[in-house]
Amino acid sequence: MNEITIAANARVEIELVSKNKTREKLAFVLVPDDAADFDRGLLGVGTPIAKTILGHRAGETLAYARGDIVEIKILDVQANAPTSAPIAAETREETLRRARDKAQHANMVSFALTFDSKWGDYDPTNIQEDWDVPPEE
Repeated sequence: MNEITIAANARVEIELVSKNKTREKLAFVLVPDDAADFDRGLLGVGTPIAKTILGHRAGETLAYARGDIVEIKILDVQANAPTSAPIAAETREETLRRARDKAQHANMVSFALTFDSKWGDYDPTNIQEDWDVPPEE
C-alpha cells in the first residue's frame, strides 16, 4: 500500500461515491489555487475536495457531503507530480485580458452607434480598424 501523504504537487486518483452507490474516478494534480485548471487535470488546494483529502493516504475512504456525493475513496497518491502550473495561470490571465479588451471594444462601438451631436456622429468602422482585438473571436 502507498504510504505517501497527500500534499501540494501530489498526483491523486480518487473515486467519488454517490448516494445511489454509483462511482466516478478522477485523477488530478494538487496545485496552488492560482494555477488550477481542472480541464488540464490541475485541482486547486483550496477546493472542497482538496481540503478533504489533504493529509490522507491511498486506501482511505473519507466522508464527503456535496451534492449527491457521500464519500471519497483515495485510490492512489504519487508525490511531486510534474505540472505546468505557471502556464495555467498565464493562460487564465491572457483570457481575462482578452475578455476585458473585447468588452471595452463593444462599449466603444455601442457608444459610437448611439452618439449624436451637432458636430456629427462617430463612425464605428474606424474603431474596429484602430482596435487591436481580432474581429469576432
